[in-house]
Amino acid sequence: MRVALIVPGFSASADDWAIPALQLLASELARAHEVVLFSLRYPAGTPKQFGGLRHVALGGGTRRGLAAVALWRRAVAAIGAAHRQQPFDVLHAFWADEAGLVAGLAGRWLSRPVLVSVAGGELVYLRDIGYGTQRSWFRRRVVGAALRLAGGVTAGSAYQMALCQAQGVPAGRLHLAPLGLDTAHFTPAGVVSPGPLTLVQAASLVPVKNQRLLLAVLQRVRAVLPETQLILAGEGPLAAALHAEAQALGVAGGVRWLDKVAYPAMPAVYRQGHLYVQTSRHEAQGMAVLEAMACGLPLVGTPVGVARDLAYAPAVEDPAGLAAQIVALAQDHGRYARCRAEARAQAVAQFSLPVTVARYGQLYDSVMQLAA
Repeated sequence: MRVALIVPGFSASADDWAIPALQLLASELARAHEVVLFSLRYPAGTPKQFGGLRHVALGGGTRRGLAAVALWRRAVAAIGAAHRQQPFDVLHAFWADEAGLVAGLAGRWLSRPVLVSVAGGELVYLRDIGYGTQRSWFRRRVVGAALRLAGGVTAGSAYQMALCQAQGVPAGRLHLAPLGLDTAHFTPAGVVSPGPLTLVQAASLVPVKNQRLLLAVLQRVRAVLPETQLILAGEGPLAAALHAEAQALGVAGGVRWLDKVAYPAMPAVYRQGHLYVQTSRHEAQGMAVLEAMACGLPLVGTPVGVARDLAYAPAVEDPAGLAAQIVALAQDHGRYARCRAEARAQAVAQFSLPVTVARYGQLYDSVMQLAA
């Protein structure tokens, strides 16, 4: 079938990993379908075509206000022009904000079915850190319109599906459809990394990822297992504050700050660790969690995204509870070995690219049948 994929941003070339999960999905979808991808804001220039995709870049950059409305109109017109050349069977948007609205408007104009994937913070507002699309009256209206215009809505986790239901998305239009990962690229080490217990987190250093909690967990684990190390891969505006926090907690010597790591190099980072720790206050899904699991790392974490259901023990939000789970697993070698195998098996069975791409194909058929 012919699919219009509408996204806020996309890779400018095959080695520009702007949003790796989207690049992988789009390229894999293009093996089974004819995919024309429309990126609203990034890249600004003419992209290089790759992966069997035709990429139409609107180059909207950071335009806001009335300029954003003009961008949406141009995007709808571009989708319409491509449809006139050869009709689309389905329009699929990632993020239920402006991308979802553009898809919904184009779908209404062209009488085409629309699938919208809720893929980030569209449905939340964490007031104390100013995070989430729901903080803005205008953006709330954009999200609401995108969800109403969609023939189908997908979420990447049961946690995110519950948020969709709270926003009034009918159960009959709501589907669990997580993004997938390359489980041939993310594979376990042949031998478990020797040395002291090593925890891993890969996340931007921003308030919603809540690395203050991560450092508090590390402090408590080191009180029992003093040699424990933490590998923290990520960069962001909180870097200086988190370095200071590590010093204040007395754990600075136990943290390896890797800053930004290129996507192709991430398996090597995960393979140095023993456990993945998620401390986020919100995750739509949690790709880093799944990448780590595919590399054989059991998961502990907060009850958001896929971690709510995939953590080896019940997901909790307090540092003492997370630390106790980490210590318990580290001291039970038999259980740890079983959890490693189970983590890999879950990642492959539920989240490998072939599984997730097949799911999206089924959903395209479903929204087309509903629209018929």
